[in-house]
Amino acid sequence: MIRRCQVTRSADQSPVQEKQLHIQDPSGFRIKLEEISFNGLDLRWGSYVNHEPRVLSFIPDKKAIVSHFRIQDAGAANTHAIREKQFVVYRESPESHELYIPPTNHKTRSFFELIVTDDFFDHIFTEESRFMERFRQYHTFNTPSQEFTAQMLPVMHHIINDMQHAPYSGALKATYLETKATELFLMQVLQLDQPFPAAAGLSAADMERLHSIKHYIDAHYEQPLSIMALARTAGINQMKLKNGFKALFNNTVFGYISGLRMQEAKRLLLEGKMHVNEVADRMGYKYPHHFTAAFRKKFGLLPKDLKN
Repeated sequence: MIRRCQVTRSADQSPVQEKQLHIQDPSGFRIKLEEISFNGLDLRWGSYVNHEPRVLSFIPDKKAIVSHFRIQDAGAANTHAIREKQFVVYRESPESHELYIPPTNHKTRSFFELIVTDDFFDHIFTEESRFMERFRQYHTFNTPSQEFTAQMLPVMHHIINDMQHAPYSGALKATYLETKATELFLMQVLQLDQPFPAAAGLSAADMERLHSIKHYIDAHYEQPLSIMALARTAGINQMKLKNGFKALFNNTVFGYISGLRMQEAKRLLLEGKMHVNEVADRMGYKYPHHFTAAFRKKFGLLPKDLKN
């Protein structure tokens, strides 16, 4: 039986509690855990090797909301409800339940967990989020659901790594980790609010390519971009790029690019260092009046009015 340990501290202890745990049994099952607790939140990095199927009895130490990220699962990526580079959000209660652990085929399976309280969830709750509305009404415990499963974004990996190697200590570390944990959870909310991509015929690999091309657009939106060139960069066909982008991000490729360009144009005009025609040219508009029309449609005012 595995019981998740709760970290307690007295008033004179550090605001950040850290511990490591290593377990190995004669069958070859090995697990390594690294845990950080602060401000009522818990972070857990884990990796294990398991040579044969096993069922473990597990008792969480408290009621919580768990975000489980499958970082690496090369051994059995297609035998789980959650796969490599996916995450799932579910509720956990301090009741004994069984965990099925599939074999890892002599390879390492690694994961990360962000464990938050209902208070944390309620503090950031908004009715504007479809996921948060659904999850608030979800009262099944200790059973992850495909409904609350989504693809990890590359930036999520970076945040998880940043938290593991936080450059602070003491109270500053607690503040840094809480900020990063909140950012990570909000990214999950954004992902889970996206339309379910199955209807668009997208595989996990397709979704990863689409997220990568979205980040590429974020960095190159001021440059001339075409569907053909973006599809080639993403390694995906043009139809899947257009339909998949719309399904995942609820926007067309060029609608997304135009939105980025308009926001940058607004920033440049507010700075007051460039004329309207200069901003239009920088945003790729051959004729300034086309830029003016697009700007007015986006923001409801003329560029010169904003500049003034």
